[in-house]
Amino acid sequence: MLAPKALKTLCLLFILISGTLFPAFSMPPVKAEDSTGQTTLYFTNALSYLEDENYSDFGFVSMSEYPPTKQNDSKYPPDLLIKNTSKIIPRPSPNTNEFFTWFTSWLFYLFPEFNLSEIPGFEGFELFLPHPLRVVEGYSYNGTEPVTISGDVLYNLYFSSDVTLKKFRDQVKVELYSLNMESMLPLPKKIANITETLTPKLFSGIYKQQITIPDVTYTLSPGDSLLFSVEIVPSNKTLPSLITKYVDVDRFLARWEKHGNWLENRSNLKKLQSLGTTLKDIISLAKESLMNITSEDFAKVINAMRSSSLVYNSVLHPSSVSIPGKISKDDIRIYYLGPNQEMSMTPQNGNASKTKIGTNPTVWTIDQGLERNKILKVQDVTAELYFTRTLCILPRKVSVTVTLYDETNTTIATSEKQLTKNELQGFLRKKIIPVVFNFTGVDREIPYGKKLSLGISLSNGTKRVITALNLQPPSTQYPSLLRVKYEETQNIKIHDLTTTPSDGTIIPGGSIQYLFNVTSKNSDTLQIHTIEQEKTGAWEISTPTSVTVDAGSYALIPVYVNSTNVLKEAYGSIIDLLVVISGNTGIARQAVTGEISEQAITYDVEILGYSSTINISKGENRFFYFVVKNKNTGAIDDVDSYTITATSKNNWKLIPQETIRNLGIGDTTNANDAKVLIQVPKNTTEKTDTITITITSDSNSDTSATISITVKVTGGDFFEEILNFFDSAAQTLGLNDLFGSDGKFILLILLAVIILFFIVILAFVFTSKPVRIICTNRIREIDSTQNAVFEIIIKNPFKKAQTYEINTQQTSPETKWDITVEPTTLEVEGKTSKTVQVTVTPTEAAEPKEWTQVTVSAKKIGKKKKESIDLVTMMKEGKTLLQLENVTHWPTTFNPGEKIITSFNITNNGSIPARNVKIFFYLNGKQKNKVEVTLPAGNIADIQIPWIAEKGKNQVRIRVKE
Repeated sequence: MLAPKALKTLCLLFILISGTLFPAFSMPPVKAEDSTGQTTLYFTNALSYLEDENYSDFGFVSMSEYPPTKQNDSKYPPDLLIKNTSKIIPRPSPNTNEFFTWFTSWLFYLFPEFNLSEIPGFEGFELFLPHPLRVVEGYSYNGTEPVTISGDVLYNLYFSSDVTLKKFRDQVKVELYSLNMESMLPLPKKIANITETLTPKLFSGIYKQQITIPDVTYTLSPGDSLLFSVEIVPSNKTLPSLITKYVDVDRFLARWEKHGNWLENRSNLKKLQSLGTTLKDIISLAKESLMNITSEDFAKVINAMRSSSLVYNSVLHPSSVSIPGKISKDDIRIYYLGPNQEMSMTPQNGNASKTKIGTNPTVWTIDQGLERNKILKVQDVTAELYFTRTLCILPRKVSVTVTLYDETNTTIATSEKQLTKNELQGFLRKKIIPVVFNFTGVDREIPYGKKLSLGISLSNGTKRVITALNLQPPSTQYPSLLRVKYEETQNIKIHDLTTTPSDGTIIPGGSIQYLFNVTSKNSDTLQIHTIEQEKTGAWEISTPTSVTVDAGSYALIPVYVNSTNVLKEAYGSIIDLLVVISGNTGIARQAVTGEISEQAITYDVEILGYSSTINISKGENRFFYFVVKNKNTGAIDDVDSYTITATSKNNWKLIPQETIRNLGIGDTTNANDAKVLIQVPKNTTEKTDTITITITSDSNSDTSATISITVKVTGGDFFEEILNFFDSAAQTLGLNDLFGSDGKFILLILLAVIILFFIVILAFVFTSKPVRIICTNRIREIDSTQNAVFEIIIKNPFKKAQTYEINTQQTSPETKWDITVEPTTLEVEGKTSKTVQVTVTPTEAAEPKEWTQVTVSAKKIGKKKKESIDLVTMMKEGKTLLQLENVTHWPTTFNPGEKIITSFNITNNGSIPARNVKIFFYLNGKQKNKVEVTLPAGNIADIQIPWIAEKGKNQVRIRVKE
């Protein structure tokens, strides 16, 4: 029974439905060679996965780059009965596995819920689902270079049709898709398609029809895959219409189930037993499925069985697709024999006439020479030739010699084969099959620009031929061809590669040098070009245009990869580059990588602006100042912070400033920022001390700078010096004779009384102020949008009226603050007061947390003596609040190459200006533009950015950064 096989089939079909969530391809990898030329891919058995246990459950069937070798045809839709053509008398046998699998696909096809292709964003999903009338096979390209497909894609297909009437002819739809499994949603994308009507002839049996998708242009990148779809579109035939009207499906299935039981019990005929079992399994599957099969559904199945079938995967019927581009794994080139004794890689249209083959070779020469020296793999060269002969008489057998020549007509290899009437007498057979000639010999290097030739002749010793041997006219039906396999030479080699820096990592704005030591066996001019296989960030590549090398010598070829973004946002950017060095005699390739990484930063710090010695008195506390310089490499907006430590040889108390924050590359600290407080003990007996100060980078603890300074102790403190002075004076005046050791204190008291007397007199003189200035609130904290208003009271202490002049002086930079005084002069009556208003307004240049000190002074007109008070205005620590709004595009529909304007608003809803706001515009993940603005608080910036629409999906991203 086929129950296990049916379960496996249903599970496989269910897995295919969710195929977009998993890697969807398991195909043979290929490596790009030259993009010029043509690649022919052959359809293989689309129903083979049930027999191949090693086949990926998530993959499409892979197309082959080699012609099929088996004798039996594969068909889709498959026949219920197949014939084994390898036997003398072919007998039919049930095609159980393939037909059962094909019928199972109908159960999914008839479910409309599985059709997700009409949902936006899921176009192409239907290719993952089984289809009873469609064959989808693929080919994966994992080469190193992009390949451009440009020209006509030729589907050379074979069909069998039981119905030849014109009004009942079926159609065939061929489609070409691409698929990239690395994309966010790996769904097939349609490249091109075409639908044509099949043209079978009466009694034609299996016939060939070429279907052309014209003018296809597509760039196939490494990792992409091509999908080739062939779908039969059946016409509405008479029998399915009758079934829809008159057949009861349940009764029909019951009747055929009885027939199946009867056949299964025919124990003496194994094939009939197998056929009966197949019928019962199919009917059981139809009954037990979750859907109600209607007469219309049944008619569709019968209509498909009566429709045309794709015939493929056999020697006689090698259905294939020819692509105008070189994508095969091996460098296999097919040259078609054409008119004028030329061979080209373009298939012929059949306009030429037959070519008579005689004892003298008829020679065809390739129309174009090689682009560079190649190794001809003689063992893999084959010629496929279509011969015809009207009557095979005198002699009945003909020997044909095929010779492969080089440019000088020197024989490279020959192949001889004897042809009988079964291979030649075409009018007695339905098909003319190609005669394959294989060559043997030693591989040979074919020089640049040289051409191969193919000679065909009757072999020596062949008797007189009465009926001529002819080569069929070149056509798509009978494409006589020469299949050649090349390999690259080893003439040009990359002997050594030196990378600077050695690990290929740099800082933003840095450069990597790749120095290639290239050797050549022959004199040649080397061309250098690069292919970006993967890239993030901004890079620039510089290579020499060409380099000349002598025979047996070498050349040093530098390739520079430069980072063009000097900001720290460039960290993490990578580039994967393929360097291709080619000449007329060979080619060499080398992949290199580069990365912008913080690991490439060189850390360094320096201490400047200090003295190696300092004099400090006993008991004194003094700051030692120095300057710290950030000598790191890296992005221009990188910063580093530093920790300050200090030690004393005498274990004196030292208080260093703990850290220095966010010091830019190449910047130095201000004169008073970096400091260490040195405290000399009052009772110390040491005359000197050594202080060691160390600055350590917070980003790299192994990076530090150390200095040592010498501290010299100069004596006691000021009070001790005063007492010593007075003791000496008291002794001179004789006070010590009267008061003993207290004489110095008596002298100090007397001096203090005298000084106090003079102070009282001076205080009386100087406290007589010409004016009094009063302000009850001298410190104001404001936002950037506010003003600080101070009320100043001017009081006249005199009895007479006085006129005063009011002035202000700002100690902080005047460019950041505006000061106004109202009024600037006023008259105040005796013993009265008046008010003056001072207004401090921040400009746009003022930063949060900044402050200014304003000195307000008043003096009498014409006098110099004045009175002053200080006012302090501070900015609050505000913040910005940016919002991106109203993003629009015009025009709203994107056409490739068309200029698009994207408009949007940036609003600052914060309390401080947003300075140097960077707006980055990305298209499909690549930065296309950058705008920088300064936006005051509460303001709106209208931004318009132009860009050019690309082919396919255009994904726009806008990033705002302060």
